[in-house]
Order: sequence, then C-alpha cells, then structure tokens
Amino acid sequence: REHATQIVIGTRRHSFPLGLFRRSLPDALAARAAGIAIHLVTDGSAPAVKPAARRRSTLPEGWGRGVAIAAGTAAAATALGLLIEQFVVLQNISLLFLLAVLVSATYAGYVAAIAAALISVLAYNFCFIEPVGTFTVAEPHEVFALFVFLAAAMLAGGLASRVREQANTARRRAAATQALYDFSRKLSGTANAEDVLWAAVTQIHATLRRNAALLLPEDGDVRLMAAWPPDTELGLTDTMAARWAFEKKEAAGNGTGTLPNSPFQFRPLMSPHGVVGVFGFLQEDKPLEINEERALAAILDQTAIAVDRARLSREILDQAAQLEGEKFLAALLSSISHDLRTPLATITGAVTSLRQLGERMPEESRDDLLESIEEESGRLTRFVANLLDMTRIEAGTVNAKRDWVDVADVVHSAVERARKYFPGRVFETSIAPDLPLIRGDSVLLGQVIFNLLDNANRFGGDEPVSVYGRREEDEIVLSVTDLGKGIAPADLDHVFDKFFRKGKPDGRSLGTGLGLSISKGFVEAMDGRIKAESPAMKRRGTRISMRFPVAETGITEKERG
Repeated sequence: REHATQIVIGTRRHSFPLGLFRRSLPDALAARAAGIAIHLVTDGSAPAVKPAARRRSTLPEGWGRGVAIAAGTAAAATALGLLIEQFVVLQNISLLFLLAVLVSATYAGYVAAIAAALISVLAYNFCFIEPVGTFTVAEPHEVFALFVFLAAAMLAGGLASRVREQANTARRRAAATQALYDFSRKLSGTANAEDVLWAAVTQIHATLRRNAALLLPEDGDVRLMAAWPPDTELGLTDTMAARWAFEKKEAAGNGTGTLPNSPFQFRPLMSPHGVVGVFGFLQEDKPLEINEERALAAILDQTAIAVDRARLSREILDQAAQLEGEKFLAALLSSISHDLRTPLATITGAVTSLRQLGERMPEESRDDLLESIEEESGRLTRFVANLLDMTRIEAGTVNAKRDWVDVADVVHSAVERARKYFPGRVFETSIAPDLPLIRGDSVLLGQVIFNLLDNANRFGGDEPVSVYGRREEDEIVLSVTDLGKGIAPADLDHVFDKFFRKGKPDGRSLGTGLGLSISKGFVEAMDGRIKAESPAMKRRGTRISMRFPVAETGITEKERG
C-alpha cells in the first residue's frame, strides 16, 4: 500500500518449538512481498538461506508449517481425550479429533487438514481402539468406523479449508477494490498530468509488485515520463516495443508476438479520444494472474481517462489564455484607434489652421489653438506612457526600488502636477504630520497617485477631490476620494481590470481604462494593497485607498520639520 521497494529486517534463529508452529517474519515477507527487495541482517546465528533449493521444491508452499500445526492439534486432541477417559468413558471420543482437523484446516489450509486427518486416525486407533497401544483393530465394526471417520475428517477438513480460501480471496478482493477506490479518488482530485502519472505507476507497482513505466507522446515519439521504482530504465528494444504499442494500438513486448525479447510488456492507454500513452510492466516470462489482469485493466482505464482529462484541461487553459490575449489585443487596438486618433486629429486641425491663417487669425484664437495642441500632446504622452507601463507590468519587469520614501512629499508633488494638468479641478490634501517613512519607489508611487487623481477628475463631477494620508497601526493608508456618481457594486471587483471603462464621465474624455490597472500593478510591486469603495461619502462618490507597510526608522515628519 505504501509502495515500498526495499525492506531491511533483522533476523535470528528461532527456538525449536516456535520454529515449528509459527513462520518467521522473513519467511512470511519472502512468501508475500513479491517484487520487493528484502535484505536480511543476521546476528551470525541464523542459518544460511538457500533460495535455489527452496525453488526446486515441488511441495505446496507452507507445507511444513501445516504439518506441524496438524501434529500439534492432533496431539492436543489425544491428550484431551486421554484426560477425559480418566473420569468418564465416551463412545464418541473421535469428535475431538474431528475438531483438530477443522482447526488445522482453518489455520493452515487443505494440506494441514489432510495431515491432521491421517495423524488423527493413527492416534485414535493407537490410543482408543481395542487393543489399545497397537495399530491393529480387533472388531470389524471398528474398522468400518475408522474409515468413516477418516472420510468424514477429510471431507470436513476440505470444506473448512475451502471456506478459509474463499475468505482469503474475499479479503484480497476487498483490498483490491479499496485500492482501486482510493486510486480513483486520488485521480479525481488531480488535474496535473505529472501527478496523474506518478499516482498511476505507484498504484500499479503496489498492485502487481513489478516495475512499472508510463510513456507519453512527445514530438512524434513516446518518452518515459514516470516509472516506479524511479531507477527503472528502458533499453532500445523496450522503447521500440512501446512505440509499436502506441502506433498499432496493441500490446507489444514480452509475452506477445511483437518484440518478445523485451523483458517489459507494453499496453496502449486507450481513451475516448484515442491512444493517450503507453504503459509497461516488467513481465520476464511470468504472466499475470487473472485477478491481476482485472486490476490492471481497471487501473489502466482510469489512468487513460485521467491523462486525457489532464490533456484536455491543459488545452482549455491554453485556449483560454489565447482568447484572453486576443481580447486584450482587440481592446488595445480599440483603445489605440480612439485615444490616438482624437488627440492627433485635434493637433492636426490646430496646426493646419495656424499654418493657413497665420497672422490673419486673432491672437486669442491662436493662443487657444496652441493650448489645445499642448493639452492633446500631454494627453497623447500620458497614453503612450500608460501603454509602456502596462507592457512592463504584463512582462513582469517592474522592479520597484526599496528606497526610503517620504509619503507626504510624494503626495504634494503628485497633487501639484495634477493641478497643472487639470486647472479647473480643486484638490484638497490632508496628510497626518507624523507619518513615518516607507520602503518603496517614489517615482512609481507618484505615478499611482497621479493616475488616481486623473480618474477622480474624469468621474468626480464638479466637487473637490480629497487626498488623505494617515497611519493605522503598522500601515500607511493613502486614499483619493471624489464625490461623483460612484461605482455600481457589481463593478467594484473589475475597476482594476485592463481596459475597464464603464459609466459616463462628467463631460470629460472617457480615458483608456489602463490607469487603475497600472496603479494596482505598481502598488503590488511595492508590497502594498489597493482597494476601491463606493459610495464614499453622503451615499455617493468613490474612494480608492492604498496600504503600505511601515518601515520603522524612528524619524517622523514632525521631527524632520
């Protein structure tokens, strides 16, 4: 169950009675742990193991233990019968020996049952049938009773041993069913192809006790992806057999008509969408039993479905990423076509008017055109800068500095810049005087605050925009609040998405939909958090707040005075 491949165990010589009636742990492991290397560490007294001699034996496995149990139970029945006869004479004392046969059959199987029946007949004849102390029978009816007892004992022993075998078979089937259930449950919660492969090879090795390997197609060929034990290697013949099984959709390798020289047998993994891989197990001219074949078939079916599901999941993710990229490209082209064309058209029209009219145009009109050129050029510059910043964020190349940053200075600089770009807007600031320094990038932080002020200018109506800064426990909180129409609750989770532009601005251009997304990327690059809230005040407006961890230096704004 635990997929062990090596067992190291200490062993020593057992005492004489214990060695007869109980099989040692090394012997039990050698009999049951097929496919696992067993290393015995002795104390010098253990006898040398002769596996070759044991393999040449034609007697059933465990016959010595069965005969010992049979002799012990028969001896116990004889002793108990002799003890009872000291007190009372029983005509059916043979039932004790029948009980000995049943006990032997239950604990050691059919061989022990036969041995117990034979030994019980001899003991019953020697100790309880006249003349006592000999193996002769004086009365004819005793001979008949003796043979009837022998037949009944062997029949009862056979039935008991068969019940025992059926119980063991049912136990093994229950264990196999439980293992398959655990395996299917493990696969149901696994979407990664690599995890599926390792789960499959370990499960197959635990079931068959043989080396297992799984190969998947790659670049027009099959390649070993997982094997258990991990040091399992495939030779050239093995690889050719695996390729044949994948291409021809039939078994190849040892035990088949195709490349039988390979010690492995390879079988294709068939799914509803075709062959998804190849499974191989070490056969070496030892065919699988019927129960092993059934378990293997069930495991391979589940593995094929799981591998196919993992492949389909990967394809779905690739397609989703491709669709997201196409969506991003379409939004980018749409934004570029609108946000580039508008300022370029304004600049082109103003320049054309100035060139054609020249001195004939009133000075006031020329100033208006020049101001329009300046505003649209600034707008175009900000748009291109936003595209470059978003490209850096998407590529993961935003490397924020870890300098000491005075938040108050950055906020004042960003507000002054916003007042220059948006002269018709009133900006109010309220910064606590004792704000400590933070670790960050003053350039990125200033760009974030300007982007938030730009967003508030577009959607904040005619009310002032407020900028607050304060300390809350171990964090610096900066917030930008407007009193516009606010954001619908359903849109709060999407305001930081790329190209999200929903709602109508207050008589101003709609924007590119990149400002808040860029702000989120810059804030997270400085280990901060950003959040949007709406309504902000008086059931209207929007507040976007940022939180940054405090970098304690012992110097406050008031002390820097």
